[in-house]
Amino acid sequence: MVALTMVFVVGNNSAYATTDDLTVSVGIMSWYNRYVPITRIEGLDVPRSSYAFMNGPTINARYKDLYLGVTCLFSSNDYELERTKVPYGKNQAKVTSSASRTDVDVVIGYMLTPQIDLNAGYKGIFVEDTITLAAARRTFQAKHDETYNLGTLGAGLHIPVRMKTILFLNVNALLGTFDNNISYPGRIELINYDDRYSTAWGVSVDTSITYRFIDTLSGSTGIKYQYVKAGSDNSNFFGPTLSLDYRF
Repeated sequence: MVALTMVFVVGNNSAYATTDDLTVSVGIMSWYNRYVPITRIEGLDVPRSSYAFMNGPTINARYKDLYLGVTCLFSSNDYELERTKVPYGKNQAKVTSSASRTDVDVVIGYMLTPQIDLNAGYKGIFVEDTITLAAARRTFQAKHDETYNLGTLGAGLHIPVRMKTILFLNVNALLGTFDNNISYPGRIELINYDDRYSTAWGVSVDTSITYRFIDTLSGSTGIKYQYVKAGSDNSNFFGPTLSLDYRF
């Protein structure tokens, strides 16, 4: 999950070695990712995808072998998800879609060894999608809100590469609920969807390389992948990450 890369920096990087039992750090993360959801239009699964930047703050704390991390990411530009056509009477309606997204991650972990930790937490993915249908010189708008509330459980590994550089790998299983809420003008029945609430599951994989610039400042770059499945809806998010972290 998004927070784990930053949490591992706090929990493992020698930049955070201290004689105090408690350390706190703040930072910022950027994730340029490809969002590939699956939607249902006229009963057909229609793949669609788009790239966008997500940016936001991170807060991390560690007490001995326990750590806590919180990350909030917000899309800085909309995902332009779909351009297709669907039947509308004797004509076809042109469909465009523009979505914004917010991710919230909370993780609690325990260092089993200096190299291995176990962690659990919460992941929220909140997508607000505006769908525009244009046909017969008329334009209609539909709203499609997707909400994932997921529990996470996973393990992390860090491998020292050099004195100031560490490679991180983390894998999480995801399990929770998916809320699929679509609203559109009553006369337009073009958008079909499954039951509003359903069980969601998936996996999240993070890799990154962290470099310690000075004792209190570290930077990370890596690759992040998430896959979530809920009924006929399955979404994946993939792309590079970049972050800075400052310890007080």
